Amino acid sequence: MAPKQTKQKPTTKKSHPGGKSKGPKPPKPQPRRPPPPTSQSQTPKPQAPPLPPPLPTTSPRGTLPLNWPSNLPYLTAPLFAPLLTPSHYSALRTRPPADSIEPLDELPADYVAGPCKKAVILPITDKRHPACGQAGLFAARDLKPGEFMVRYLGEIHPGGEEWGGDLVFPPEEEDESGDEGHGGERKSEERRTQSAVVVVNQDQHKPEPSPEEKLKYNYKQSDYDIWLDHALDLAIDAARCGNEARYVNDYRGVPNPAFPPGHKPQSKKEELFLKRPNAEFKVVWDPLRQERTMAVYVLPAGKKAVGRAREVGIARGEEVVVSYGKGFWEGRRRVEEEEEECEG
Repeated sequence: MAPKQTKQKPTTKKSHPGGKSKGPKPPKPQPRRPPPPTSQSQTPKPQAPPLPPPLPTTSPRGTLPLNWPSNLPYLTAPLFAPLLTPSHYSALRTRPPADSIEPLDELPADYVAGPCKKAVILPITDKRHPACGQAGLFAARDLKPGEFMVRYLGEIHPGGEEWGGDLVFPPEEEDESGDEGHGGERKSEERRTQSAVVVVNQDQHKPEPSPEEKLKYNYKQSDYDIWLDHALDLAIDAARCGNEARYVNDYRGVPNPAFPPGHKPQSKKEELFLKRPNAEFKVVWDPLRQERTMAVYVLPAGKKAVGRAREVGIARGEEVVVSYGKGFWEGRRRVEEEEEECEG
């Protein structure tokens, strides 16, 4: 019996659905890109507007600040009252160690004595301003947060003393002969301290005050007297002499330039925004003179500051305002009450 032959199925390739064989996919059409613009058709990128030039800060001769009163001595270094003792001078020239609770920062290395280039004295004409009819200090250019502006110069005196005498300016020529003993050391110390003082507008024809007039100046009635260091009994009075910093006003009641004239706060938060200082008094160390000094600094940027507020602390043309502190206004109120009682 012959073997059973099995039928073999013809092998055929499966055709692609639709009857067409599978082949390579055609390339995807590339999107047409516009031709690169020629140099003539290129539009220039918008550029930031140029910064406005700083406001002028000095007189035409350049030796005095702009709008400085002619009857007020201008200082480029502090004056020292005759009432200061050797212990006052020692405390003034003793720098706290770097690891102390309150170390002192130094004045900037590029600080130059003389008229300030960062701020200008301008008259105040806004009737809403508490100092309308007087003057204030305004930023001559944009100032960065935490930036040094100007020193607070005046007569350094014992803060606990209520009465003082006439201003004592350093002699033009110094004579070191005859400085012997403890008194001689004190005179030599005072001369060394005052030798760097430069006074402009000093009245050379001022008559010698009488003995009764020598102790008739009351520091407590001065609106320009601030503490340099309360614990060391050192204060600075800029009522009778000083520099641009004496024109820094308190922020209370000063209208905010961000709001139009006559604007009334709509909320408590907005009311607080209307009253805000942008600068502060700060005790620092003068490495050249090796002593403490007071200076005005822009307040640092807050943690929530964003955008321009992180780069500009005080804008060009904005008034520099600080907080005098509640103690200043309470003391001034007491003085006014005492004067009214004396008049009554």
